Amino acid sequence: MAIEQLWHVLFYTKKFTAEQVHTFVDDLKKEPNFGGLPIKKVSFDYTTKEMLYTTFIFSAPKAIEKPMQHEMAKYLYARVIHPGSLDTKQYYDVVNQSSQELGIEYFNYADGSLDIMLWGKQAE
Repeated sequence: MAIEQLWHVLFYTKKFTAEQVHTFVDDLKKEPNFGGLPIKKVSFDYTTKEMLYTTFIFSAPKAIEKPMQHEMAKYLYARVIHPGSLDTKQYYDVVNQSSQELGIEYFNYADGSLDIMLWGKQAE
């Protein structure tokens, strides 16, 4: 039975614009799946002085383990800094870096949901 994964992806306002995040959300809405996992919802929820908040919900056959969460988050990061389309070189330029190098932090909740904070050390 599939497990619904709820991720909140937060973008630091000093590195990411609302326009970038809207484009990111719109691009993901055009995708039927996330690495083969069906996307249920993608939304731009709200903005504060410090962060832009999005919700990302998808189905997975089992809970996503932390090492895979990191890889998936790096893919999401690549999608926001390369809007529209992501070529192979752009993808590997991002995913070959560590989460720390990219400025990505994570907070796992007991209910299985995840916050991903993108602080934005822009990998180009």
